[in-house]
Amino acid sequence: MRRLSTRAVWSTMLLLLSLILLALTACSSEPPVVATSTPELEVVVFATEAPTPTLTPTTPATKAPSPTAAMGVSTAVPTTSADETSPANRPPDINPLTGLKVTDPALLKRRPIMVRIGNDPGIQQVALEKADIVYEEIVEWWVTRFTGIFLSQDPEMIAPIRSARLINLQLVPQYQGALANSGGSDEVRWELSQSDLVNLDEFFSPQPYFYRENEGWQTRLAFDAATAREYMQNEDLEADVKLRGFVYNPKPEFNDLPREAVGDAKEAIIPYPQQTSEVRWQYDPASGNYLRWKTGEPMEDFDGKQLSATNVIIYFAEHQETNIVEDSNGATSIRININGLGTAWLLRDGKILKGNWETNGRETPNFIFNDGRPMPLKPGNTWVEVVPLDYEIEIDGVAHARLSDARGKASGSSSQPEAEATDEPEATATLTPTPIGARPAATPTAFQ
Repeated sequence: MRRLSTRAVWSTMLLLLSLILLALTACSSEPPVVATSTPELEVVVFATEAPTPTLTPTTPATKAPSPTAAMGVSTAVPTTSADETSPANRPPDINPLTGLKVTDPALLKRRPIMVRIGNDPGIQQVALEKADIVYEEIVEWWVTRFTGIFLSQDPEMIAPIRSARLINLQLVPQYQGALANSGGSDEVRWELSQSDLVNLDEFFSPQPYFYRENEGWQTRLAFDAATAREYMQNEDLEADVKLRGFVYNPKPEFNDLPREAVGDAKEAIIPYPQQTSEVRWQYDPASGNYLRWKTGEPMEDFDGKQLSATNVIIYFAEHQETNIVEDSNGATSIRININGLGTAWLLRDGKILKGNWETNGRETPNFIFNDGRPMPLKPGNTWVEVVPLDYEIEIDGVAHARLSDARGKASGSSSQPEAEATDEPEATATLTPTPIGARPAATPTAFQ
């Protein structure tokens, strides 16, 4: 046999070693990476269950009863006077919410800021006297609360700030305003979130709010309207609002107004809960305004001056029970219907004018007599007392029910019991009340 050369042997061995190494490398290597597109992230949406509605709309009333003089709702088209105080002829520097001249007309081209202000026993309000209009309503059936409407002035401290209620769902859009409040119950906040109103809830828009020193939890939170204006401008929440406003007449001829709708009114008592909120308005001839008392004591502003109003409007509205719990005692919220048509009384100059309110929910209310003529407000600030339909208002010592004329006499036939009179038309969307909630006998200790 021919012997292989040493060189040939080494070549053969190197070839075999290379083949073995290639085989081992092929077995241990990972498969090649194939380029693939990155999958898109899936957005997980958590469904939020809406609170169960507490009131169910029913069908509108098919026929409204005939109006009674000074009580029922007029079917006539409201008319306005030809003077410059009417909305159609109002100069640009006249405040539509007061009828007063302002130095800067640009102030009137803004959203009114509508601030929720507390009225719990023993507390004092700051800047309430600077509001153009103040609305007062019952909350939880045992105390009242205010919504101060600020357009011509922007106080740097308004206090105490409290939570919203169902009435604000209808009230704020009437004035195309922005609501300043410290939250509310879950169901009320949910309903507010479903509306298109501008809601400056403290928990989501904290910039205009601050705490006052040496104040308890009911009174420490305050609101800076000037800061709120800057915030609204920066957040694109401001708007060029054109308010319808009201008809003003500084010196109307009362003899030319409907005779059955005009009477004297030097004193009016609003029977809100007596221990916490009963209101008395006393006419002061020297100032031409009504002075305010609360539970028998003069109600003063933070500077010690008694609060007053040029106009006091008594706004009768349907109050509905709900099962929305508002405090730790189980007290329940009230749904108040202030849209549509209803009865309204105006106190001014020691007189009472009885007529109606009307609003479609997107404009300030019209206050009109049965014949369609406007009820003239006096230039100045206004308090609106929102009261249940069954309230009797004591005017100069005489009880006046909703269906009575300017002298307190029941409307219609004298043989018909007043309790059966139904001249007030049903609301355009009548609400069905839920079971009655708790009405605490004692003052709640944890009240929003």
